[in-house]
Amino acid sequence: MKLNDAILGAVFALIAVVVLFQVRTFPTLPNQPYGPGTFPGIIAVIMLICGGGLILGGVRSRAPVLVLSDWIRTPGAPLRMAAMVGFVVVYIFLSKPVGFPLLVPVLMTALLCIMKVRPVMAVPIALLTTGAIWLLFSKLLLVPLPLGLLTEVIY
Repeated sequence: MKLNDAILGAVFALIAVVVLFQVRTFPTLPNQPYGPGTFPGIIAVIMLICGGGLILGGVRSRAPVLVLSDWIRTPGAPLRMAAMVGFVVVYIFLSKPVGFPLLVPVLMTALLCIMKVRPVMAVPIALLTTGAIWLLFSKLLLVPLPLGLLTEVIY
């Protein structure tokens, strides 16, 4: 599936305009030419320029707005795409009460099974990947992942 560059450029430009209007409300620092809105404003201007370039290139190319690839026509492809989005939504709502270490292996195993991976392979992949993500975020990057039900057990 491919969107015309003009559509993506318009989305970039719209986000940039929203950010530019929002940074105007940020407080200024006394006797300083810059403040907390400076960096987001610079990024928004760059996004606006790039979005304009994408719009211009997309209009010049006269490509169709949407081109569907062959893989989207395969049986079950829309279900697999919807499952991915659905699992992200489930993670957002259940990660705090259930916890990352208990929820992610279950979701990942289910997702791998939907993606036609045999359960014999899906379970170890999900467990190893969850462990690797936990070590990367929790120990190396020092980003606390929600423990949920395991909070009382670990602490």
